[in-house]
Amino acid sequence: MNVSRDTPRGVLRPEIQALRALAVLLVLLFHFWPHRIPGGYVGVDVFFVISGFLITAHLVREVQKSGSVRLGAFWARRIRRLLPASLLVLVATAAAVFIWVPQLYWPQILREIAAATVYAENWQLAHDAVDYLAAENVQSPVQHYWSLSVEEQFYLVWPLLIVIAIMVARRIRQADPIGAIRVTLAVIVLASFAYSVYETSANGAAAYFVTPTRAWEFGAGALLATLPAFGGLSGDRTRAAVSWLGLLMIGVAAFALDAATTPFPGYAAALPVVGTLCAIWAGAPALRWSPLGLMKSAPVQKLGDWSYSVYLWHWPPIVIFALATGDKMTWPVKFVAIAGVVALAALTKRFVEDPVRFRAFASGRRLWPQYGAAAVSMVMVLSVVFVGNQLLEQSSRANNSRLDQLLAGGTPCLGAEAMLAAERCADGPLGSQLYPEMSTLTKDTGSAYRCYDQKPAADLSSCRIGSQRPDATKVALVGDSHAAMLIPAIEGHLEAHNWTVDTYVARGCIWAKVDAADQADPCYARRHAMAQRLGTGPKYDLVIITGRRSASGDRPTADGQIRGYLDAWQPVLERGTRIVVVADNPGLGEDDMSCLVDDAANGGDPTRCAVDRKAGLGTRDALADAARRTDGKVRVVDLTDLFCTETECPLVIGNVIVYRDSHHITATYARTLGPHLVERITGALAS
Repeated sequence: MNVSRDTPRGVLRPEIQALRALAVLLVLLFHFWPHRIPGGYVGVDVFFVISGFLITAHLVREVQKSGSVRLGAFWARRIRRLLPASLLVLVATAAAVFIWVPQLYWPQILREIAAATVYAENWQLAHDAVDYLAAENVQSPVQHYWSLSVEEQFYLVWPLLIVIAIMVARRIRQADPIGAIRVTLAVIVLASFAYSVYETSANGAAAYFVTPTRAWEFGAGALLATLPAFGGLSGDRTRAAVSWLGLLMIGVAAFALDAATTPFPGYAAALPVVGTLCAIWAGAPALRWSPLGLMKSAPVQKLGDWSYSVYLWHWPPIVIFALATGDKMTWPVKFVAIAGVVALAALTKRFVEDPVRFRAFASGRRLWPQYGAAAVSMVMVLSVVFVGNQLLEQSSRANNSRLDQLLAGGTPCLGAEAMLAAERCADGPLGSQLYPEMSTLTKDTGSAYRCYDQKPAADLSSCRIGSQRPDATKVALVGDSHAAMLIPAIEGHLEAHNWTVDTYVARGCIWAKVDAADQADPCYARRHAMAQRLGTGPKYDLVIITGRRSASGDRPTADGQIRGYLDAWQPVLERGTRIVVVADNPGLGEDDMSCLVDDAANGGDPTRCAVDRKAGLGTRDALADAARRTDGKVRVVDLTDLFCTETECPLVIGNVIVYRDSHHITATYARTLGPHLVERITGALAS
């Protein structure tokens, strides 16, 4: 067995401690200086291989000794090893968030703290990676817990698989249970690696986090733990060369790979994984030119000893500093932060990790006190999350109640109305309260996405809202998420105008003409289906269209877009259907929202935050341009005067926050736009 080559059982192996030190150093440097070590994230993969090797080596020894695995005792050891420091950092992070981070980010961060507490953060991040409404999420201070979640899931499942492999071996009278374990591992490694390659190319954002794409990395280390030492091939010279080769492969991965351009994990993860396997297999060869001297140096061994706590503590300061100040760390601040992280890690190892791991519960045979203590500790962390969410919920309910009262009372100077009565509303008659509450800003979508196609296809999803009368005006609302934003604006006015609205809103694919030659276009099926529905299906009296004013990379140039829109509209106009294009709202720059967040959090005046009008309207609105080329056949409704003055476009209008991200408006502001939007549409049709 290749479980302990140069080091007596129970003594830490210097090469593994050195690999831990290298892994955490790469991650640390990558997160503090991402452009200096672009592939430093591979340190996590090094950790995965080490974990698979060590845990399997321990389990195999237990199988050889007793013929099975004591699952309860194994999981109790994992709890004592990992949970105390993990939960401590989560509580400290939650406290720092409450003190320094703007409430806008609390819901996301608290949700992720809860996920990290139960070791499901990787699945939370995988979900958010493909969730359209989470696209604007910020990095959270517990995002790094995704790797701990994957590791804990491995610790939960892998011993069970070993037990099953042993049972199968006995059932078929296989004398060697290790052989059965080895076969099981080989199948897992091959299947997981194949899935990792596929999923990384098909769905890279989520593939990075999910457990099945990473299982082969643990499995590779585990498989090594079951293999023999290869006899004569394991001389000191060979091992020293293989050790240097392994370290070189990890180093090459750290500097050659790039998070922005390298699909990962997939094939690319094989480089650090194989490198780690080489370094572990080589052990600690005692030659002058081997890396053993470097590996056994005190700083390296000490960093390896503290690596778990360093990993836990290093990420929260980076994110909390950015969210609290709106700035990036300077080099001096980074050095101070790193020194603080190392100090906290040393203290955590000395006063939290070691006492719980080696003293508390360690001599007792009863397992339920250990599981009970773990459960109570996790509930305490979840209670902190619950209290934070309750505070936000109470504040949000009060805010929404006040907003509903203002809207119901037709309060002047609220939202869009303030743009039409600037002089009367200049003194801020509604006080300083903002709507919606900052903590709910990013989720202030109302009914916009109730019937929204995340992955546009030929099968059109549609919701019908408004009047149910048989003589109602039949309206189709068509477009992308910017069309969906109009649903909260119009839905409260449809009964009064006797409109029945079918919504055809989907991600990215604006209705335009397509030809057979366009079938490779990912929007082809959707656009073809829309042409069929509007051109040959039941006739609509009115089609309302809008879309984001910026062109996406998979669309034609602006002039090509305009031709596509005009060609699509023509057969619908010939049926007698009216078409109205709603000009898109202004957009913001990447950093413009930070003014609002910082001022709201630090007692400033968020009403001063604005974007230059030319910048906000600087991107071409191809839909509106196309409508203006139809000689009045397609009308344009322009709401720019409800977003911008002659010089700027404010982020807060009439106490209402206009934007929930860089280009979507809040449902609250949309509600204040509603009466003006419907009035202008009816006016355009009457003229």
